[in-house]
Amino acid sequence: MYDLIIKCGRVIDPSQNLDDTIDIAITGDKISSVAKGISTQEGKQVIDAGGNIVTPGIIDLHCHVAGSILTMSIDPDTAGVYQGVTTVVDGGSTGEAIFGGFPRYVIPSSLTRVFCFLHLSSQGLSVMPELRDWDEVNLEAAAAAIESHRELIKGVKLRLVGNTVARDGTKLVETAKKLARQFGMPIMIHIGDLKKQVSPTLTREVLPLLDSGDILSHVYTAKFGSALRPDAMVLPELREAMERGVILDTALGSNNFNFEVARKSMAQGILPTTLSTDLGGNNLRHPVYGMTVTMTKFLALGLDLKQVVEMSTVNPARALGEETRIGSIKPGMEADVSILKLLSGKWKLMDSEQQTVEVDSLISPVSTVKGGQVIPAQPAAQPETTT
Repeated sequence: MYDLIIKCGRVIDPSQNLDDTIDIAITGDKISSVAKGISTQEGKQVIDAGGNIVTPGIIDLHCHVAGSILTMSIDPDTAGVYQGVTTVVDGGSTGEAIFGGFPRYVIPSSLTRVFCFLHLSSQGLSVMPELRDWDEVNLEAAAAAIESHRELIKGVKLRLVGNTVARDGTKLVETAKKLARQFGMPIMIHIGDLKKQVSPTLTREVLPLLDSGDILSHVYTAKFGSALRPDAMVLPELREAMERGVILDTALGSNNFNFEVARKSMAQGILPTTLSTDLGGNNLRHPVYGMTVTMTKFLALGLDLKQVVEMSTVNPARALGEETRIGSIKPGMEADVSILKLLSGKWKLMDSEQQTVEVDSLISPVSTVKGGQVIPAQPAAQPETTT
C-alpha cells in the first residue's frame, strides 16, 4: 500500500529523459514507483494530476530566505513550497557572524528544504554594500561555521561590488575560493555593480579564476560588469568558463536581469545552466514573483519546457552535489514533486530594466509534494493578465 499516488499527469523528468503520462507512487518520504497504470486502490491518498505537468521538486538555486534575520529576506516557504518549489538555496544573505540564526530560527519552522551559501563578509548582506574592508573577513570563524554546518552550507558567496572589491577584487575571489576548497565546495560569484565602483575589466579578470562547479550569478545582467561587451558579443572568458563547467545561473532579482542581454547571449550559445530567482522581499510581487514565472520567462526566450525543467531540477541538484537525493523522481529519491499547470491567457512579464515580453501561456504552481507531504500552492502574487 502506497501513502500517495499521483495519477495521470504529464511527468517531465530530464534526469531520466522522461516525458510521458505516467503515475508516481510514494511511500513515506521516498519515491516508490514510477509506472503506468498504478491502481488507485493501492494508495491511501490519490492526486488526480490529469491536465497538469508533474516534475521533480523544483529547486531555486539563488534566493534570500533568511526570514526575520534580515529585512530584505523572506521566509523559505514563501519562496518554496507555497510556490511549487521544494528546495531553496540562500544566496549569501548571512556571513559567519550572523549565520547561526539560520539553524536556530529559520530552518526549524520551514517545510521547504533549505541550503545556504555563506557570505565571505562576516555580516553578510546586513549592511550593503558589504565588505567595506578586510577586517570584515574572518576566515577562521567562517571555516568553523562551515565545519559545524556541513549539511546546510553548500559554498561561499562573494559579490563583485563595493570599494574593497574595486581595490582587491581578484584577491578576494582567491580568498573565497581557498576557503571553499578547504571543504570541497564551490564559490558563487555575483556580477553586476549598480554603483559602478569596480573596474570595467574585473569580470574578465575573475572569470578565469572560476573552476568547474563554481557558480556565476546574474549571467544576463546589463549592469556594470556584464558579461556582454558593448559590441553585443559575449566575453570570450565567459564562453571559456562555460566550457570548463562553470555554472551559469540566472538569479534574476530586482536589478540583474535583462531580456535583451539574455537574447543576445543565448543567440551566441550562452545558455543558462540553472534558472533561479534571487527572490527577496523587494521583488516577490514584481518583477520576479518566483520560480514558475522565471521558467515562463525562459520559455518566452525560446527554451522548451524540458529545458526549463532541467534547469530547475536536476541541474541545480548537481550544482549542490545533491543529485542522488533530489532533482529526480527515480525510485528511492526524496519524495519531492512539483505539480504545475500551463495556463492560457495574455501576460506581460518584465525584466530589471522595465523591458517586457508578452506571453500567452504561464507556468503556475498547483501543489507541492515535499517529503511525501502535500502542500497546496499559495503564491504570494502572480502576474496579472492583460487584455
